[in-house]
Amino acid sequence: MSLRIVQLMASPTRDVAWLQDALQSAVELELSTLPPYLSAFWCVKDSNSYPATQLNKIFMEEMLHLGYACNLLRATGKQPEIMAGYDRLRYPGPLPGGVVPACDGSLVPCDPHFQVQIGFTDFHAFAWMATQIEYPEDPVPRPHFLAAAETIPTIGQFYDAVIAAFQDNTAKIPYDKTYQLSGPLGLKVIDSLGAAIAAMKLIQQQGEGGDKNPFSAPNVLSHFYAFGELYFLKKYQFDEATQAGDWTGGQIVLTDDDVFQMTPVPVGGYASPPTEVADFDRSFTQMLQNLETAWAAGGKTALSSAIHLMPGLTDMATTLLGKKIARTDAPGIYGPQFKIDTSAVPVGA
Repeated sequence: MSLRIVQLMASPTRDVAWLQDALQSAVELELSTLPPYLSAFWCVKDSNSYPATQLNKIFMEEMLHLGYACNLLRATGKQPEIMAGYDRLRYPGPLPGGVVPACDGSLVPCDPHFQVQIGFTDFHAFAWMATQIEYPEDPVPRPHFLAAAETIPTIGQFYDAVIAAFQDNTAKIPYDKTYQLSGPLGLKVIDSLGAAIAAMKLIQQQGEGGDKNPFSAPNVLSHFYAFGELYFLKKYQFDEATQAGDWTGGQIVLTDDDVFQMTPVPVGGYASPPTEVADFDRSFTQMLQNLETAWAAGGKTALSSAIHLMPGLTDMATTLLGKKIARTDAPGIYGPQFKIDTSAVPVGA
């Protein structure tokens, strides 16, 4: 695995070059969540159900985070590497860069050696994995919660370090707007230190929540607390008076029959995938290439092309899952494997 973030966090020198390396790592970190979150969303059969709408909201916010990571890097004068960055990801595997969850088990059982995977042994396992990815740096306590020492580095600490590097180097940052993008999902141009800090605070708030705050907006749960609802199958309840919370609300119904049983994609992808999987890979690869082009010089036209591919990817994935094609190498059914099709678009082309 790449230890890029671990190594960056250990570096005593945090200049503009450090910041650019860190932001490229942020691009890869945000990219890494898209395949597992999207595949889980598509596996919920009723797209209008509460679990599905929560997953869709989270995916949209993760796309916004990716856009901000690209704009932040462009603000420093460097082009994001989307194709090459995605190609460095490994599923199943640890989070990019060696970051680990900050959890101590008082909220959700945790394992610092967990792996991010596409697909799941059961949906409960997916929800658990997602809480690991999004575990807060400073979570809302449960009643009688006792805080424990954190494991370093966490995603929250990583973004804190990037914010500090922006502050320390702001006079040397051009805040170049030439190839930044704005518009979709509320994405804004990074044209100042204040805009950079606001973008990263939003990423933190939507993902893991703020300091002992479970909401990213009024009545909108941050990703960790939303995934906790899918793990416990209970709505999250926050007590304003005590500033504590727990998953003790109404029951969320999600049975095995409500979910396509897409078991985890093996390392390197399926050995002999059906045609439907290969077709999906070609379209997914084109979407990544369009995103790469958008932040290179293609602008909103390329970004629109990437966005317009999403409904087609959804149709392809849900059709594949609905066919319930039995895997030949393991239990369960085939699903989208999100593998770059190098025959269609070579990495680095």
